[in-house]
Amino acid sequence: MKRNVDDFMAAVEADNLEHLEQKTTQAKFFADPDGVMAPLAAFMRDKIQADTLAQATLTVTDTDISVRLELSVINLPLQDTKTIGKIMTTDVEEPLNVYAVIETPDINVSGLRIDALAPADTYVEQAETADQSLHDWLKLQIEKLQTAEANREETDVKKK
Repeated sequence: MKRNVDDFMAAVEADNLEHLEQKTTQAKFFADPDGVMAPLAAFMRDKIQADTLAQATLTVTDTDISVRLELSVINLPLQDTKTIGKIMTTDVEEPLNVYAVIETPDINVSGLRIDALAPADTYVEQAETADQSLHDWLKLQIEKLQTAEANREETDVKKK
């Protein structure tokens, strides 16, 4: 699956992509990340097979965590599409990849982490491997969040 970069940027800026939004709690997300993300992964596969740009978002309602799966030509969040033209040649076709994005202040200094999971075609053709990549990625992000939470509890001084 490929897109002309100019056409990709125009489509994203015009919000010509399919969206899926799901919600969960932190307890459910931490206990079963694969389960809560499964509908998002299935949605992305359906949209790839339909040759449609897509973004699937999981909002963790009792925290400031959001996790997304995005189809893109570069490892930037879709909301940063204008930056693409500054760092890429835009009059060429580029392959689309599925990226995993997490946003929360506790993940790192920038509050954002984005990683490629697989090329779009591979995400469909090798679903089991792609799901394992998502599983491993989620596990690592949750470990970082739990460590940040534990560190905050240990180092925060409680006010009297």
